[in-house]
Amino acid sequence: MKEADMNRSGEKEISRRTFVDWVIKGGLLVALAGVLYPALSYLRPVMRRGAISEMEEVGGVNDIPVWGGKKVIIGGSAVLIIRTPDAFKAFSAVCTHLGCLVDWDGQKREIICPCHAGIFDLNGRNISGPPPRPLPVYTVSVINNKIFVKV
Repeated sequence: MKEADMNRSGEKEISRRTFVDWVIKGGLLVALAGVLYPALSYLRPVMRRGAISEMEEVGGVNDIPVWGGKKVIIGGSAVLIIRTPDAFKAFSAVCTHLGCLVDWDGQKREIICPCHAGIFDLNGRNISGPPPRPLPVYTVSVINNKIFVKV
């Protein structure tokens, strides 16, 4: 250690330049963490997939209007349920591109990923945008006016 870094009582002094360097480095580290954390949180799938083997009740038939949709969580997985005039359909609500949650657009009758403009048809097939694969399809049963989905 240089003699100039010590004060008269023998304690180590920090120069103004060293102090400003540490403040700038700390500020850059905080700013980097402030950018990376939301970006990584966004890219990480919202829900973890957890396979369950039983049919799970997700609501009544009247809970979803015709051409309406509803998102539910089943076994830790986000599921999008769509009601058509003939049947109920269930898909993974996690986009196959980067894991964003998809939405149902009842007027256009398309499943839309709002993150990167991915579009899926009523059968879960990717028809536009960057999603590389169709949405996983789940089995739906209606028993006594109650909707059951198997994930």
